[in-house]
Amino acid sequence: MKLHLVRMAKAQGQARFPGVEGFEARVLRAPEAVDEARMYLVLEGELIIDLPDKSYLHLRRNEAAHLQQPHNLVPVESAVVVVWKP
Repeated sequence: MKLHLVRMAKAQGQARFPGVEGFEARVLRAPEAVDEARMYLVLEGELIIDLPDKSYLHLRRNEAAHLQQPHNLVPVESAVVVVWKP
């Protein structure tokens, strides 16, 4: 099955593979608090991830991060991001 994740996420707000739990491509337009482990891959745009120790990660297109601790997502304008929930 072939899916264009960026196009589908922009059209529908999110895109999922049928039968694959915990995986989605989403359009992020506003800050979001996350309390669980997740992995992110930025497909389009930029994403700032604020960490509890007051540091941050700045992800750009084709960059990824795996986080175990709580964190806050802050898209720069808007971003299309693949999210895996282990």
